[in-house]
Amino acid sequence: MLTEKQIVFAEGLQEELVEIRRHLHQNPEIGMELPQTVAFVKAKLIEYGYSPQPCGESGITVVAGKKAGKTFLLRGDMDALPIHELTDLPFKSTNEYMHACGHDMHTTMLLGAAKLLKEFEDELDGQVKLLFQPGEEILSGSKVCIENGVLENPKVDAGMMLHVFPFPSLRVGQIIPTPEGTFMASADWFEIKIKGRGGHGSQPETSIDPINVAVHIYTALQELSAREIGSEERFVLTIGEFTGGTPGASNIIPETTVMKGTLRTLKEEVRVQVKERMTAIAENIAKAFRAEAEVVFTNGCTTNVNDPELAGFTKQSLIDTFGAERIVDLPISAPLMGSEDFGEISQLIPTATVLLVASEENINLHNPAIVFDESVLKEGAKVYSDTAISWLKNS
Repeated sequence: MLTEKQIVFAEGLQEELVEIRRHLHQNPEIGMELPQTVAFVKAKLIEYGYSPQPCGESGITVVAGKKAGKTFLLRGDMDALPIHELTDLPFKSTNEYMHACGHDMHTTMLLGAAKLLKEFEDELDGQVKLLFQPGEEILSGSKVCIENGVLENPKVDAGMMLHVFPFPSLRVGQIIPTPEGTFMASADWFEIKIKGRGGHGSQPETSIDPINVAVHIYTALQELSAREIGSEERFVLTIGEFTGGTPGASNIIPETTVMKGTLRTLKEEVRVQVKERMTAIAENIAKAFRAEAEVVFTNGCTTNVNDPELAGFTKQSLIDTFGAERIVDLPISAPLMGSEDFGEISQLIPTATVLLVASEENINLHNPAIVFDESVLKEGAKVYSDTAISWLKNS
């Protein structure tokens, strides 16, 4: 648990953290290239006494701790979403992107933890590695950081992530250590490209209509959950984009049609099976209609798994620091079918995920009108720091 001095120090960070968060919120960037965000975060870390190191395209790592021992990883994501903000905040986004998933909050909280950990560095029983990660929303950042050695030099023994969340049934500032085992689904983004033969709408017999083929494929894919995968298995297959034809030219049968969507599963064997069947269904239905279909899986990530021992330890440590009344159970059933690319890290080391209630409004993440309560910024810095400090002390 945090000491009284550490708690007082964290409380004193609030004004600075609000300023940081508002800068990040006004200047969101998306994907793997975050030049302004990276420059800002690096400058803050240097100000705090660190020597930031690159981790892939836009990742940043720093290490706190002077004593030999184990290493605990803290991850904060930095990227925003391609959403036009619809809030009335005086510090709303100045471009066409928005931090509608709270990653500006996470980055700010991790900077707060970085400052606290540096201040009390001599007291750390080991090392804390902080990862400021790009590309979470496109499910790419963790993989790139792993490929670039985030879990090495020093070798990471365990880690945790934090995520702000809106819960109308809970109070802002309450903390949710999530349950052990699989907590979030894997995700696979896919594209199904159908190639037919374009022609005049009055003579469909001389063409091969890719829209017709796509509709049959769309319908057949829905049968996977009804007839091929057992009812005890949860998975979600959603087509969210369907593009075909030329705007303003309804008398033309197009040459191609494209469907895009996401697949989310809780077991790797189900994930593999569904992906194989999606490909077979699309290709064979297209062939039956004299067309061609190609299924391409673009981005993806594995399930996010909470290590049982670390999940239990994290919960008890947070109770010791914040009090039992602040620590609550997840008010919705787990596992969640949403995804988190921290799952890639959770497959390699023991990890835990903690949620922090940052809104009591009935507005979900990724909504252009969502507003997060800034009073939790210092609380997030404490949650990050508490987990790392306590784990090192007890390992």
